Amino acid sequence: MKDEERQKEYIRLERTLEQIKKQLALSEENCVVKQSELKETLLNYWEKCGSDEAQLVETANRQRALSSLTHSTPLTLRKMLNSPYFGRIDFIEEEASLPPQEEQIYVGISTLMNEENDEFLIYDWRAPVSSMFYDCGLGNASYHCSMGSINGRITLKRQYKIMNGSMQYMFNADLKIDDEVLQEILGKSVDDKMHTIVNSIQREQNQIIRDASHRALFVEGPAGSGKTSVALHRIAFLLYRDREILNEKNVLILSPNHLFSDYISNVLPEMGEENVLQRTFHDCVSKAIEQLPIRLETRTFHLETVLSNGSNHDQVLRAENIRFKSSGNFEKIMQEYLDWIQTSLVDDYPAIEFHGETIFSKEEWRHYYLGNLSNMPVMIRLEKIKNLIENRMRPFFHAIRKEKEAEIIARAEEVDENTIKALARMAAREEFSSFNEKIDKLTKLNPLSEYRRLFKGNWLFARSIFKGDFPKEWQAIQKQTLSYINNGILAYEDIPAFIYFQGILQGFPVNRDIKHLIIDEAQDYTRLQLKILVILFPNSTWTVVGDPAQSVHPFLNTASFKDMSEIIGTEKAIAFRLTRSYRSTKQIQAFCQAILSSRTEVESVNRSGILPSVTKVEKIQDLTPTLVHTIETILNKGWRSIAIICKNTYQSKNVFSDLAPHLDLTLVIDEDDAFHQGIVVIPSYLAKGLEFDAVLVINADAINYSREEERHILYTICTRTLHHLSLFYFGNLSRFVSRMDDNLYEIMPSSKS
Repeated sequence: MKDEERQKEYIRLERTLEQIKKQLALSEENCVVKQSELKETLLNYWEKCGSDEAQLVETANRQRALSSLTHSTPLTLRKMLNSPYFGRIDFIEEEASLPPQEEQIYVGISTLMNEENDEFLIYDWRAPVSSMFYDCGLGNASYHCSMGSINGRITLKRQYKIMNGSMQYMFNADLKIDDEVLQEILGKSVDDKMHTIVNSIQREQNQIIRDASHRALFVEGPAGSGKTSVALHRIAFLLYRDREILNEKNVLILSPNHLFSDYISNVLPEMGEENVLQRTFHDCVSKAIEQLPIRLETRTFHLETVLSNGSNHDQVLRAENIRFKSSGNFEKIMQEYLDWIQTSLVDDYPAIEFHGETIFSKEEWRHYYLGNLSNMPVMIRLEKIKNLIENRMRPFFHAIRKEKEAEIIARAEEVDENTIKALARMAAREEFSSFNEKIDKLTKLNPLSEYRRLFKGNWLFARSIFKGDFPKEWQAIQKQTLSYINNGILAYEDIPAFIYFQGILQGFPVNRDIKHLIIDEAQDYTRLQLKILVILFPNSTWTVVGDPAQSVHPFLNTASFKDMSEIIGTEKAIAFRLTRSYRSTKQIQAFCQAILSSRTEVESVNRSGILPSVTKVEKIQDLTPTLVHTIETILNKGWRSIAIICKNTYQSKNVFSDLAPHLDLTLVIDEDDAFHQGIVVIPSYLAKGLEFDAVLVINADAINYSREEERHILYTICTRTLHHLSLFYFGNLSRFVSRMDDNLYEIMPSSKS
């Protein structure tokens, strides 16, 4: 690049920064005015709330929303003052009726216009024209906008790094975001949160982010391929493109836990968008059963139980229980019973008679249950039938009440008319009590009692057409399930099944306001969980991201991406597979891939580092000094984000207790914790989805990681690191490591206490 061209870029940057400063000053002044107006509105509200409260509340809310909107502009402008843009393309549009004219398109996190002449100084990275920066190289190019496809030629593509308003470097590029930018980004130390990737979005990622023609979009990719980042940037794109119909209140992210929600919480604000709703699956369904006299086993407690390395009879049976309850076989068996309830429950119901007169015939049970009311949930159908019977009984009740009044008057026991009427009503109700009890018994279903009934006796197996789908441990599973329920606990593996069971019987709390749903870590969802979400959010489009290799539950039968596509609906659905991993060095990535039994092709960014290390600790008292020495070595290299990952909470607490006197570190064992900077001790199931400069895997031995179901847990925790990976073990090394090529890791001696 010639010096003259560089000088033009410096002048252009100064001109842009001056415009940002000018607009920022005006925007901040506007903010002060709006804040003052809001304060005055609220003051008027409290002074006059007795006059027209509804109007004042509406005015205050409108003013507060306006104030919030005006505040978002200066926040974006301040970000742009630090780094106004990161890319440029020069584009010549092919328009037959006009002479060719080259346009310089600068790409940044938000649009900036020169307010004096309406010149576009910066285009938002989500704007249609900006897509060419990610998708096209020099030469013929096009982009799609509301006017159709715009064709032309790109004559220049340039990348910048601007920090604190100062140009650090610039260079011309061709087809892709240059590896020089990626290398710098990936080589940095991790700070406390996930950040935007707008300046390094790759072509395949951009295709996913901007997809606008599919109702459901499935993204599968290895650890570190940017699935979560792409999903979050997709949200930002949709909020930008569909701002007339979409806002932060009708977009929902389903995260694996609240710790992960906190970890990703600043990505959208960095792009100038409000944070959208974030929930876990448990959050979405817990209200549906909060009134039940039973408590739910939490995901954390459940995973702690199944990852405890136990092998007694109850724990082995629990594993089979989990496998069966999350299987398609149990889903079929349960659905078979639900279908029977919905179609045949009232087949043997008796005619309702009173004083020799038929009030409600046997034929009417079927007529109403399977006729006019058949599109309603079962419990609502029964309630409406009950109301119908009660309405037919009302004349009989009035007649008997009159008889009772006459009897009381004849006995001359009371003279007060109101007392006579009250006593007559009570006597009539008493006479009707057994009748009402009978009607209640016929027209009321208790979902928990019905669900419990599935596990009582042999009747379910005897009447099922799916006898071959029952496990050989069925009777033991029945006994274990009833033991939990009778002790007031709904086991974790029963929660999706019961939520679905109850929803079919009484109806689901449908939320029609959610317009777009993002499921992260989708490989952890069962078929029933997906079915529930489809029913809960009927108006939603979907972005589903995950990696089957990163499942941390050893026994859960989770839905495949094919299953998900069938459940959500294959109409207008598309699947993407990301194959390039950006997180770890190529040495760490090769080690992690070797852990897996069946490997998929994963491309890596050509970033080198040291080999992962494996250390045998001879004595338990040697572990602490060995870890302290390793951590001090990592800190001396400049890495600050270090995760000490144990299999479960019990191990995490012990390691933390031993290390706390020697190091400044944090124990993270609650999924409601915030994401912490620095050194953390964390169990495997809370570490998934997070990333760190360095990861230390504790107890990577044959006791903790020997069963085939535990292979993916070890893979998942090893893939959390960017730069450094160390494994420590007692006794025998896990076969998932010992059987791999020993050139993939370095054997290290342990420190002596």
